[in-house]
Amino acid sequence: MAPMEKMRGCSLINDLKFLINNKNYSDIKIICQDDSIIYGNRAILAARSNVLDRLLFNGMKESTINEIRFPEINFNAMEIILEYLYTENFESDSISLDISIEAYHAADYFQLEILQEKIVNFVKKSLKEHHQQCDLKEKGRILAPVLLSKAVEKMSPLADNEMIKLIIEWISKTPLETIGFDNLSFQALQCLLSQTYSTQNPFVTSEYMVFRYSVIQAANNISENAISIIEKLLPNFDDLKKKNNNNNFNEECNENDYDEYFSQFEEFRLEIKEMLSIILPFIDLRRIDINILVDKIEPLQLLPTPLLLDAYRFQAREKKSLPHIRGIPLFDWNLQWDKIAKGSNLILKEYNTVVESNPGGLNTTHQNIRANNIINGEGIYEWEVIIEETCIYAWVGVCTERGLDYNIFAGQQSCAWVLGSSGKCYHNNIGSHYVSEFSSGTKIIVHLNMTERSIAFSVNGVMHPPVSTWDNLPSKLYPIVSLNSPGRIRLGPVRDWNHIQHNNRKF
Repeated sequence: MAPMEKMRGCSLINDLKFLINNKNYSDIKIICQDDSIIYGNRAILAARSNVLDRLLFNGMKESTINEIRFPEINFNAMEIILEYLYTENFESDSISLDISIEAYHAADYFQLEILQEKIVNFVKKSLKEHHQQCDLKEKGRILAPVLLSKAVEKMSPLADNEMIKLIIEWISKTPLETIGFDNLSFQALQCLLSQTYSTQNPFVTSEYMVFRYSVIQAANNISENAISIIEKLLPNFDDLKKKNNNNNFNEECNENDYDEYFSQFEEFRLEIKEMLSIILPFIDLRRIDINILVDKIEPLQLLPTPLLLDAYRFQAREKKSLPHIRGIPLFDWNLQWDKIAKGSNLILKEYNTVVESNPGGLNTTHQNIRANNIINGEGIYEWEVIIEETCIYAWVGVCTERGLDYNIFAGQQSCAWVLGSSGKCYHNNIGSHYVSEFSSGTKIIVHLNMTERSIAFSVNGVMHPPVSTWDNLPSKLYPIVSLNSPGRIRLGPVRDWNHIQHNNRKF
């Protein structure tokens, strides 16, 4: 027997895979994008896809000739489709992020919902891996925006599917000003803004910076000089703060310079205005401070007058703008332990990022320490706490601004809410089970939702639901831990939501 004959009959999957793009065993040519050809078996394709069944056995010319054309599907994507149709397999090593959008689009065309789900999961995993490998300045800046640009080019700027939602979720947690204009196309920006306009999910870019990025993105289609001019006429937030503090335009732009920039801007203003018109419906001017609207945006004459008047009327009526960030603001911030607000037996180390209980101290009960930043605005606040050395037991949570006794276990007090390494949550001396017991080396991420006044915890990367009995937390809170000897707890770096496995629970 020939070697190939010995292999047959051992594995149905392998035998069917042998038929893929095998000219000898095929009865139809599939002509893909750029006229590339892949060979298939009419009966298998029709049996596995309703779409292909209708195309191949519809009584029209495709039913009688030995070829069928898919000019919008490339060879690599079609090969993934055929492998799935023949074997029901989806091998992650047979796909890359470069062709994931093409493959998803093809799976959508052929109505292969399970394959679509597998491709989405592959992209989600790949984005996480890329995120972990990149340094902080590069996180999210390249892959997700490029994928969204490919997706809207293949589908539509207004497409709404699980792949689009996944990618938008990633980009929403990346400040737009850190994304290169060549990585996120104008159509992809339209898609992002349209699907997050009324979002109740985390978003990190203020509406003014959304507007600024959109105008610069339009200028990117004109020239480098156009970008430079817009960056001068629409300062970023830091420059605006300097202007407010110094009562002038900014340190780099005096009145004469401004007039010159504005004169140059007039050369391409109408072109930018036309491009911007398709995005404006998805920018909420009510979220932009009225002084910025008057001083910086209105003079550019890029907006229809009724749109500006609506924003002015709203702010005049409400006496304020809407929250300056759409959705639920997601804050990344740096914390240290407060060297004053702590128990007498606690010691701070490593620039106040590590707290430990003095092993030689006289007090053996739990003591508390809070962080240096108060939390008092809407949005989601997150921080990581690492239990480097546990005790009986180590506790992590929040406390109010006043009323805490730092020398008494926080969980006994009415002004503190803490999760312990016992797996229980305690508040006002009332405990309830939350997670399994954890030990030294455990990483806890606290997810404090000040919009909903709720709190949830991630334990070693797995996020758990909000604590059900803590449903109306106070409006001002501090991060806190409680420990005794030999406890040692470190404030870790703030993590991105995309690291967290949410277990299909919405926070």
